[in-house]
Amino acid sequence: MKNKVEQTVEEYGKQLDQLNILHEFIEHPAFVEVSDVMNFLGLPLKLSSATLLMKADDDYVALIRRGDTRLDLEKTKKLLSVKKLNIASKEEFSRLTGLEPGAAHYLTGFKTFIDRQVLENEYVYGGSGSLLVTTKYKSSDLTKIPNSVVVDITAGDALDSLERSDNKRILSGITPSGNALHIGNYFGAVKPQIELQNRNLEVYYFVADLHALTTVKDREKLEDNITNVVLDYLALGLDPEKCVFFRQSQVPAHSQLAVVLANYISFGQMQRMHAFKDKLQFGAEVESINMGLFNYPILMAADILLYKPYGVPVGEDQRQHIELTRDIAGNFNKTYSNDLFPLPEPLISKETGKIVGTDGTRKMSKSLGNVIGIFDDYEVIKKQIMSAYTDPNRKRATDPGKIEGNTVFMYHDIINQNKDMVEEMKTKYKAGEIGDVEVKEKLVEAHKLYFAEARARRKEFEGDLQLVKNILLEGSKKASTIANTTLEEAYKLIGIKNKLN
Repeated sequence: MKNKVEQTVEEYGKQLDQLNILHEFIEHPAFVEVSDVMNFLGLPLKLSSATLLMKADDDYVALIRRGDTRLDLEKTKKLLSVKKLNIASKEEFSRLTGLEPGAAHYLTGFKTFIDRQVLENEYVYGGSGSLLVTTKYKSSDLTKIPNSVVVDITAGDALDSLERSDNKRILSGITPSGNALHIGNYFGAVKPQIELQNRNLEVYYFVADLHALTTVKDREKLEDNITNVVLDYLALGLDPEKCVFFRQSQVPAHSQLAVVLANYISFGQMQRMHAFKDKLQFGAEVESINMGLFNYPILMAADILLYKPYGVPVGEDQRQHIELTRDIAGNFNKTYSNDLFPLPEPLISKETGKIVGTDGTRKMSKSLGNVIGIFDDYEVIKKQIMSAYTDPNRKRATDPGKIEGNTVFMYHDIINQNKDMVEEMKTKYKAGEIGDVEVKEKLVEAHKLYFAEARARRKEFEGDLQLVKNILLEGSKKASTIANTTLEEAYKLIGIKNKLN
C-alpha cells in the first residue's frame, strides 16, 4: 500500500502526463532549501526553480523563479497591479495546496507567473509535492502549465546593484565559534564572504568577539577561538590591503551605540527574536538565558549602523536581525526627525547553500562528525575523505555507478580544478571502469592542491603573531574613525553631546 508521499507524487505525475509535460522524478533525502537539493545532485543552482505562493492584496498567485535569482517585489507588484505582495504563511500554503511547506510543485491551481529566466536552460529542476523527490522538467514544457504566463519578475544580483549605487560600503561579521573550519564552512559561507573584497566595494570585516561572550565563558577558549578565526581568514585569502579587518572589541563605539539603541526598540519585539525563542523551544528556562543573548540583536544593530552601510551579506536565517536593525534605525530617525541611519539592506545570497556531509544526507557539521577539514593533519583529512558516501548499490568497481547524490563527486566538482579529469572520472564511474577508492584518492590529491597555499600562509601567520596584531590594530584605527564620527552624531542628536562637553 502506497504511503501519502508516494500517492502525492504519483498523482502529480499523472497530472503532468495529462498536460504532456515531460518529467523525471529523482529521490533524495528530505530537503526544504532548493540549494540543498542541487548540492546533493551536484548541479548548479541556475538549473533549479522555486515555486512561491504569494498573497497579492486579497488574492493568491503562484510565482516561479530560477533558484539563483531573487524576486523583484516592486516590479512584481506593478505587474500584478497590487499594493501588497507577501509570501503565504506556512498555514496558508498547506491549507490552499494540501502540501507540506517547502514541497510546492508547479500545479498550484492558481494563476501562475513564470519568470523568463526559468526557461533559459534546456532542463529545470523543481518541486514534486514531496521534500523527498525532485522533478526534472523540459523547460519549454512549462508554458503548458494551466493559467500561466511568462513574465519578467526577478532582479539582478543584489551585489551587482550595490556596485552601481553611490554607497558601496558593506559590513560583514565573522563569528569566532571555536569549531575548526571544514569545506562546508568554506564553500558555503567563508569563500563568498572573502570574495567580496575583490568587487568594486568598500568592505568592512569584523570579528564579533563580544557576541561570542553569549556562549563562551572560558578565557583561554575565547582567546583560542578569536586567534584561530583570524588566522583562518587571513590564510584563506582575506587581504587587509583590500578591506578593513578588525575586532569588534577594539572599537568601543560598538558597545556605546548599543546602549543608546536599546531605547528605540520594545521588549516585545526582542522577545520575538529567533535566538531567544529557539532557546525556549528547546527547553531552556527564561531564568537561564543570559541578557547578552537576549540583547545581542541590539549590539548587532549597533555593529551595522555605526558604518552606515548599503547592506549586510547574510543568510536567510539572519534576515530577521537586519529587519530589526531597520526598525531600530527607523524609530531613531523618526524620533529626532533626522536620517542619521540609512536603512541597511539584507543582501541575501542565493548562490551558495549547505554542503552535504560525508554521510550523504545531512548538512556538513562538526557536531555530526561528517566533515572534511581544511587545516587538519592530512592523515585525518584522508580518513574523512575515504569514509565519504558514494553509491550504496555499487558492490564492485566494475559495477556501473551513480553520480547523482554521490558526495565524492560533489566534492570533486567544487575542489578539483582539473575539470577534464573530473568529467573523465564521471564517465568511467558510470561505466564501471573506475573504483570508489581511486576516485577518493584523487580527491585527497585535489584537496592538497586546492588548499596548499592557504595551509602554508596559516603557518606563516602562526609564526608571526605580531604581524597579525598589527593588521587588526590598523583595521581598528580605520574602523574607529568612521564609528566614532557616527557615535558623536548620535550623541549630538539625543543630547548627550551638549554645551557641557
